[in-house]
Amino acid sequence: MIQSKLLLNSLIVLAVGFVTLSAQASLPKATIDDYVWEMIEGPIYPNWGEDCYSKDEPKYRACLDQSAMIYNQNLIEKLQLSKYVSRQLNQTTITIPNHEAPIILTDTPVQDIDGDGLRYVYLINRYDEDKNWLYLSGQVYETNNTVFVDLNTGATQNFEGSHLMFSPDMTYAATVKVEFPGEEEVLIWKKDKHGNYQYDKSNIDYDKFRQHFKFYNSREDSLRPYSVKLEWVTDDSLLVDFYFKMNERDTIAYRVRFNYVKTEPTSDWQMIPIK
Repeated sequence: MIQSKLLLNSLIVLAVGFVTLSAQASLPKATIDDYVWEMIEGPIYPNWGEDCYSKDEPKYRACLDQSAMIYNQNLIEKLQLSKYVSRQLNQTTITIPNHEAPIILTDTPVQDIDGDGLRYVYLINRYDEDKNWLYLSGQVYETNNTVFVDLNTGATQNFEGSHLMFSPDMTYAATVKVEFPGEEEVLIWKKDKHGNYQYDKSNIDYDKFRQHFKFYNSREDSLRPYSVKLEWVTDDSLLVDFYFKMNERDTIAYRVRFNYVKTEPTSDWQMIPIK
C-alpha cells in the first residue's frame, strides 16, 4: 500500500510537471507510460561521514578520518576479509598469500581551490567471494574512482569511475562517472596484451546521450542519479541503468537505460538509448 502511494505521488508530480511545461519548447516527449519504475535499495555512495560536523577544520578532518577507518573495519569484519585486509588510520594494508610485500593504500591529503584540505580516501566497496576479487573506492570531494585487487595474484589496477564491471570473457570492463548532475559518463575499457585495461570508448554521441536523460526530465536543473547498475549481457553488449528519484523519501525510482553494443569485433561501440 505504501509503495502504491509513493508511485501515485510520483506520477502526480510528473503529470503536474507536464502541464506546467506545456507552453515551453523543451516539453519532453515522455508520457507517464514511458517511465519504468523500480525499487531501489540505497544510494550510489554511502555517506560514511554524515555524523561529522564541526566549524573547526582540523576537528572535522579528524572525524572524517576516524569515520573512514571505522567504515572500513566494519566491512572487513562483515565480509570476513581479515585474512587479507587491515585498516589503520588513513592506511589500508592488503596482504596477498605467497607475496612478500603487502599492497599499501595510503589516504592522500588534497586541497580544493579554496585551500581547504581533505583526503583522497580508500574505502572498501565490495568483495567477490567466488573469484576472490576486492573492489575499493578512491574518493575525495566529487571524485569516485575504483581500485581493483585480485587477492589470488596480487594484480591491481586503478580505474577512473565507479561501479566497475567486467565482461564475461574479461576482454572489456566498464565504469561510470556520476558525481556531477548533467555530466554523467560511461567509460569502457579494453584489456591489452599485458593484461592491463586501457580506456577504449566513451559516449560516442554525447548529445544523444544527454537527450535521452532530457526525454524523462526536461527541467533546466539536472537530477543526480540516486543509483546506477551495470550489466554485461554478452561480451559485446552492456546495459547501463541510471535511477532517478522524484522525491527525496521515495523508495522507487525511474530508470534511464542505455545499451552499448559492438556489432563486429573490430567495430566501434555503439550507444543505443532504450525506452
